[in-house]
Amino acid sequence: MVFILKTECWALFTIAKTVEKHRPKLPPSISDGELKEEELFQNMVLRPVIKMQHELLILRLKDYFVSKKVLFNSLDQIKKEKWIRNAFQKDALLKKEIQGFILGQLSAKEFKEYLKNQKSMNKRIVQMVQNRMLDSIIELS
Repeated sequence: MVFILKTECWALFTIAKTVEKHRPKLPPSISDGELKEEELFQNMVLRPVIKMQHELLILRLKDYFVSKKVLFNSLDQIKKEKWIRNAFQKDALLKKEIQGFILGQLSAKEFKEYLKNQKSMNKRIVQMVQNRMLDSIIELS
């Protein structure tokens, strides 16, 4: 029984280290200065995960527009931005799914840190992904 628990713990540790290795490295300047604990977590953990999940987030948002029967390619820039903002502001299911894409990439230690400020972190995740999608309109078209 003890051997099985040690094996499971080692497997979880190995998976967490592998996931962290595959995250993109962001410039050290994002952690410079006097940052609150939440901001540091956002910059050191959430941003790299969101960057890593970029392609998946693009695919999900494209599928979202198809499911809403929006001809995203035919919209002008202002309407595209409005659709993106509305999706993230008004569709609770989409927001939860996006949060799941990001939270699913956290290690157990990171997830415990996330739980300390869950509500605030959820807002940060949604806002960062929304901004990333607004900056990626060309990829969404």
